[in-house]
Amino acid sequence: MAEYIYKASVCQKNYNFMRQFRDRNTRKLKNLTSAQFMEVWSHYDADGNGYIEDQELDNFLREFVSSVNTSDIGPEMLSESMLEELKKCFMEAYDDNKDGKIEIRELAQLLPLEESFLLLFRFDNPLESSVEFMKVNKNSFI
Repeated sequence: MAEYIYKASVCQKNYNFMRQFRDRNTRKLKNLTSAQFMEVWSHYDADGNGYIEDQELDNFLREFVSSVNTSDIGPEMLSESMLEELKKCFMEAYDDNKDGKIEIRELAQLLPLEESFLLLFRFDNPLESSVEFMKVNKNSFI
């Protein structure tokens, strides 16, 4: 039993969640449906507080970068110094309110979304959290 748990944790450690959202041939990100976007959001907002921050952000960036590869490789592909530089550039580009964490609206700027879903994240109708998104999107399937 302990061997099974160990193997499962090793497999899970090297599994890249973001890779499923890339085209197999071009390696570009596919346009995400609202359900897929919320799946990504829920996966990386592991504590459910409505933000991707700290270790959650590190995990997202590592997987986002390494998802371009066609086979599962460990997160060690990205050194700590490279990760810190990437995080700095990423936050400068996407952390609009400069609070040091990524909100659902900010992540929607990065990931390619279906047009109708993207309209929920317009800046003239800002959503502060994933909870607000769920209230606005109550008529859609997720």
